[in-house]
Amino acid sequence: MQFKVHHRTEYHYSRPITNNSNELRLTPPNTESQQCLSSYISVVPATRLKSYSDLNGNRVHHFEIPRPHQRLSIDCFSTIETQPAVDFSDLPYGSSHDTLSACCSLEKCHTFLQSSPLVEVTPESWRRAIDIQDHSTDIFQTSYAIMEYIFEHYTYDPDSTTVTTHANEVLKQQTGVCQDFAHAMTALCRSIHIPTRYVSGYFFDATRDHILRGASASHAWVEVYIPHFGWIGLDPTNNKVVDETYIKVATGQDYRAVAPIMGSYYGGERSGLVVSVRVDRIE
Repeated sequence: MQFKVHHRTEYHYSRPITNNSNELRLTPPNTESQQCLSSYISVVPATRLKSYSDLNGNRVHHFEIPRPHQRLSIDCFSTIETQPAVDFSDLPYGSSHDTLSACCSLEKCHTFLQSSPLVEVTPESWRRAIDIQDHSTDIFQTSYAIMEYIFEHYTYDPDSTTVTTHANEVLKQQTGVCQDFAHAMTALCRSIHIPTRYVSGYFFDATRDHILRGASASHAWVEVYIPHFGWIGLDPTNNKVVDETYIKVATGQDYRAVAPIMGSYYGGERSGLVVSVRVDRIE
């Protein structure tokens, strides 16, 4: 499949601001399941963008606008080609929880077994995860059960949380949006030693009635590491194994590591924010 993505963010300020400095994680990477055919970022007021890769391998663009301005718009246009990340006729069952002990020594897994600013491994999250795991000894089966539990028991409510809501609160209140559900699943999986990383990106709602949640904005899901299979994407918001309708942008320990836009400025308060995401399939 091929998709075009337009991600637009527009800020308005109560009075002119200066020294506006921002980091952008908006460019989809090339992976085994997707190819970024093109990506372009436009910033107004015009400025020069510098790019680098962060510690998680995400493409980051940085810019600064020192002169006074009262409005900032950021547009990212990308064209991506995707293919199935997993074989749905042969899902990654068969790896025992006993094999997870070796993951602690793997550089690609160690970070994603630890607590992070928005996800904490606690006795409470461990008990909840053990209850959901029940008698399962299979990593994928357990991960799928955790995803399914969140989908069935948590309430999708865009007004109940913010981008700084901690996973502990989500586990307690059982409400939120895709970011919160991804944080909750990350906390539960890490609590029972399943390496889990937070993923930001987009997806295309291919259902006839457009019933999937999160298709009209940036989306979030998780990837769990399964020995002999690698990273497998699971979406607790929609109870789906990630397929070719998903477009990955960045991975990290939690939202703070992959936020599409993070920055600071000096001057007036922000008086308005408009974010829009459009994902179109190229036939």
